[in-house]
Parts: sequence; C-alpha cells; structure tokens
Amino acid sequence: MDSIWIEGGQAAGECLRGDVEADVAVVGAGITGVAAALRLAAAGRRVVVLDARRAGAGNTGRSTGNLYATVSSGLAKLRGKWNDADATLAVVARARAIDWIEQTARELGIDCAFRRVPLHQCVLDGASQELGMLRDEHEAARALGLGAAWGQQVDGWPLRPAAVHTLPGQAHFNPWRFVSGAVAALRRQGVPVYEHSRVIDIDADAGVVTTPEGRVRAGHVLLATHTPMGINLLQTKMEVYREYGVAAPLEGRGPSDASVWVHDGKWSLRTHEADGQRWLVIVGGKHKTGEGGERGDGWYDALRAWGRDHLGLRGYSHAWSAQQYASADGLPYIGRSGHGRVLVATGMGADGLVWGAVAGEVVDTLVRGPEGDDDPLARLLTPRRLAPLKSAKSTLKENATVARHMLGDRIEARRDDAGPDDVPRGGGRLLKIDGEVRAVHRTEGGELIALSPVCPHMKCYVKWNGADGTWDCPCHGSRFDVEGRVIEGPSLEDLQRLG
Repeated sequence: MDSIWIEGGQAAGECLRGDVEADVAVVGAGITGVAAALRLAAAGRRVVVLDARRAGAGNTGRSTGNLYATVSSGLAKLRGKWNDADATLAVVARARAIDWIEQTARELGIDCAFRRVPLHQCVLDGASQELGMLRDEHEAARALGLGAAWGQQVDGWPLRPAAVHTLPGQAHFNPWRFVSGAVAALRRQGVPVYEHSRVIDIDADAGVVTTPEGRVRAGHVLLATHTPMGINLLQTKMEVYREYGVAAPLEGRGPSDASVWVHDGKWSLRTHEADGQRWLVIVGGKHKTGEGGERGDGWYDALRAWGRDHLGLRGYSHAWSAQQYASADGLPYIGRSGHGRVLVATGMGADGLVWGAVAGEVVDTLVRGPEGDDDPLARLLTPRRLAPLKSAKSTLKENATVARHMLGDRIEARRDDAGPDDVPRGGGRLLKIDGEVRAVHRTEGGELIALSPVCPHMKCYVKWNGADGTWDCPCHGSRFDVEGRVIEGPSLEDLQRLG
C-alpha cells in the first residue's frame, strides 16, 4: 500500500540530459521547491527544477495534508524559546502561506481538494498531564493573535474529550495534487522540471549542480531537499524522525470535515474526500529514524487498532510513512547556507507543508538582492542565526545520539553471531560474514543481497527498517532501498553492493 495522496496517471517528466543554465537551480520538487519556483518565475527569474524521482512523491506526498498557522510542537514551547514578537512573526507568515496555497490553487485551477476546516486539539483523559499542557497551548495561541476557542467536544466526531482547543479557519488539501498542478503550470510557463534526475554533486563555488546525465549552472542553488545534501553543519542541529499514516474509507458521511490532534496518544486525524468517497486518515507512531525497525508492521497495526477502537474503522486502504527533520530551536532553517550562493530550507519538523510555502516567499526575497537579508522574516529564519541557548539541549542530545550509533552499532554488529539463515524472507539484518559486517536482505524469493553497512554520508552503520523495507541511517537520516540506492537524506552516494 502507499500514500492516499499519490495517484497514477500523470506522465513522468523528462530527465536532465546535457548542460543548461539558469538564474536559480531548485533541487527538489516537493512543495518547497515548487513554491519557490512559482514565485521566482513570476519575478522573471530563469528557473530549473530537478527531482530525484517524481515531483511531489517524496515527503510532500506522504504528509498529512494538513495546513495550520500553529506548529505541531506547540506554540507554548515556541514562546519558551522565542519572544512573542518573533513567534508572532512566524505564525503570521504561516497563515499567509496558507492563503498563498489557497489563492495559487484557485488561480492555476488545481483540483487539490483544498478546504478550510477547524483544527481541534484535544485530550481524552481528564487525568492526563496533557490537559494542563493543552491549556497552555490555548493561552499561547491567543497571546500570539490566533482566534481560539475552548470547549469539551469535537463537533461531529465520535470522541469524548475532556477538553478541546480549537483554531478555526485552518485547512487541509491533497498535497500531491497541488504539487502536480503547480508543476504543470511551471511547464506551461516554460520552466523545465526534470524528474528522475538525481543530484550527485554540487559545486557551490562554480554554481554547478550535476546529475548522472547533465549539469545545471546557476547563480543560486536552492536545496529544497528536506535536509541539505552532502555534509552540512545544520545536520548536527536537527533530530530526524519517521512517522506513519493509514487511511480507511468511510461508510456513509462519517465525521465532519476537520483536522483533529489527540494529544494523549499523539495521533493526528483528518477527513479527506475525493471523487465522491470520504476517508479518515490517522498519522502517528513517531520514532527516531533507524531506531524503530524491530516493530515492523507494528507501527501501522497500532494506528489501525486505535481507529477501530475509537472510530469504528474497518478495511484500511492505504499505509505509508514519511520523514521529518526537526530543528533545535523550534523554527526551520530557511535562507543562505554557509556559501552565499546556496540556499537551504530544512528543519521544518512535522510542519513542512506550510513552512515549505513560507520558504518560497523567503527565497524569492533573498534572490532579489542583498537587501533581502534585512527582511524581518528572512532574519528570523536564517540558517546562520546564532541561538545557542535556544538550541543547546536539542543539539547536544542529537550529537550524543550520533556518537552512540557511530561507536555502539559497530560493537553490537561484531558481537552478533547471527547467520544468513536468521534473515527472514522480506527482512534484513546486519551480519558478520568472514569477519566483516554486511547489511543483508533476503528477498521474498529467497535471494540474499549483501551491501556495505556504512552510510556514505558520515560512515554510521545503517539499520533495517522492517515497516518500509529499507536501510535507514540513524545518524542523519539517509535511507536506501534493498539494492543500496539512496532514497532520501543527505547522502549523495549509494551503499556499496557486495553480493
């Protein structure tokens, strides 16, 4: 099964062959890349967009499709790190980005099921400590200028919460359809969007982006790739997570259109309607990338069980997962990287759809000229910001995790006496073979595929992800398929094939 958003029927775009020139090379055709490309093209910039696979089929097409001015980690936590003026600037920018998505979909005629809906955040157990935290969140929303209501029911839903904090006028949509429509519009405007054009090298000094069959020479390079490619200091300031989603068709009308977050359980729920059918989507089960593989399908099973027990759902039709890169200080890193020619948009956590649209605005501002660096929003979100007190705890935690995996996983793998017979069909495991550690996968047909376990990015050992059938790096989130080909993350290289 796959994401409920991603559909067939769209012809794949051509891949890049030969050399082209542009004012801006956009690497990544998710919502961040297409939002930036639309704004840059409207300003008269020559833009070229590259994507390693299909446009929108990465984490954009595997998201919740929720759009909201708040942040999933909580406005109360955001106020704990940033003053109210900065937090308000971020919230206002997010609300403006939702308006931009709505307006763009309307002007370009994109059928992406955009709907304005309330966002209900609730606690089911009145004895839970989450109740006090929800009250703090309600007060923070009101302090930052968001109209918020407090109640004890989620209208039109079969839930019995102890308390509900509601933000009216939020939205949800089909993110893959939005990106697909935006890509079609870009191509109509003469902006090339090259799919299946994986970037294998970036020369920042020369402004050259290289793919297996071509090159783009550009004045600016935007890495709209969820995390910067190659080695980047920002990777030490982000925690990387995976989260899971399932969807079930509804019988009859079902709950009213809304997005619902259940805080005591960390579930995100929403309705979706397309072609006369309504679904309910459940997202949750977040864990650090590379650290949850032993549960396999258990991540999906937990979501399905909760939906059956609380909402009476049956017959699940879709299941998928996505990756998140959370910043150390609660705000994303959007703007100039260490090299002024290279722009990045990363650290968006679970809020990437809206932050991606915000990134389009910020990138457009910065590319217009040096004066863009003085824009208040660009200054707030700059990757070059110095905020040691805001980010120290998360940065230390993440770097301790990297160090633990860098050393501990090697020791553990060499102590393991498992052999090839211990690798089940469809599974994977690190094995010591002839004194050397291998990442071994057994296909459903029984064939063994052996890879180097060493992630090319920073040399950590990969771990088997039983839920998705991939090799995931627990250090900085690079992911590889069973053949060793890089799927996502900072690694520019595949895992070495050994047999």
